[in-house]
Amino acid sequence: LENYSYDFKIDDILIEINPTITHNVYINIFGGEPMSKDYHLKKSECAKKHSYYCIHIWDWDDISKIMNMLKPKETLYARKLKLKDVPQKECDEFLNAFHLQNTCKGQTIRYGLYKDDTLVQIMTFGKPRYNKNYELELLRFCSHKDYKIVGGAEKIFKYILDKYKPESIISYCDNSKFSGNVYERLGFKLKNISGPSKHWYNMKTRLHITDNLLRQRGFDQLFNTNFGKGTSNEELMLEHDFLPIYDCGITTYIFE
Repeated sequence: LENYSYDFKIDDILIEINPTITHNVYINIFGGEPMSKDYHLKKSECAKKHSYYCIHIWDWDDISKIMNMLKPKETLYARKLKLKDVPQKECDEFLNAFHLQNTCKGQTIRYGLYKDDTLVQIMTFGKPRYNKNYELELLRFCSHKDYKIVGGAEKIFKYILDKYKPESIISYCDNSKFSGNVYERLGFKLKNISGPSKHWYNMKTRLHITDNLLRQRGFDQLFNTNFGKGTSNEELMLEHDFLPIYDCGITTYIFE
């Protein structure tokens, strides 16, 4: 598309594989300038312009979960499925098995759709983690790897609105993996799109550190070292074989 090439195409999805060694912003192993900070974002924007959406694959991703997203699935209809409260243990096991980011803390509201006794889709909510101006945060939405659920998000979300009557909900979409279409179907409005975020990856140890975590904790606390004040966290990361690479940013959605 235009000046960009993508690695794979599956229906309206373009797959872009981003090895840290060739997609970082520090060195170019072939000579010349390294990647720009907005390179991956621009590839996603180009795909969207041409009616595709792009999935970016990073070295730290669980490839099996991404494969599950792309494989053919059996279609189920939400109206034929049972809606139930999901116990915390079952919720954690389901999200760890199928959600790209696994489970998370603070999921006080957990509802799912069941095919007989099998959980096939879940949506969870809790108190907002980053913005306290909203009543709830939609934390996780995930389906079983074998099923495509038609109308599932709408059925669960309507039940949450009827039962809890929240004044406002906030949620965040990873632009490197998802189009955000589900939020639009549920009536969310786009609040803002953040710029690409920096990640650090060590190809030898396969360790992934977000730049946000590095700023919060510092190199010494993260790695139990004692370089002391006055040292640069970024220089220490580079000296210890980490390379910086930028994602596609986050889109924030709100429901009021």
